[in-house]
Amino acid sequence: MYFAVMKLTFEASESSAQDRKALAALIEKIRARFKVCAMPCESMEESGQASLAISSLAHSDEALGKQLDAISDFCESSGFGRVETERTLMDHIDAFTSDDDDEDEEEPSNSN
Repeated sequence: MYFAVMKLTFEASESSAQDRKALAALIEKIRARFKVCAMPCESMEESGQASLAISSLAHSDEALGKQLDAISDFCESSGFGRVETERTLMDHIDAFTSDDDDEDEEEPSNSN
């Protein structure tokens, strides 16, 4: 099982209440269409840019990559604005080990 977290940042524009509503509508469309978690990242007033974070799970890295590409394309074609940057963290869920596993990997101490 693979997981990914992607941050999409849109080109800067003058922020307004209408832009916040449009971003909220885009997030709801992404959630409904792709069955992922999506949230706005930063306040548009602070940075002047709209950004959102998306997280997802998939059975393979290929399927996850295709889904993230489709989400990015969907955002571009949504009319909200052009995606300026896209940053993605993707890894296998087994990359997280428990504390017990870490203790097993420690080198034994020499008592000579």
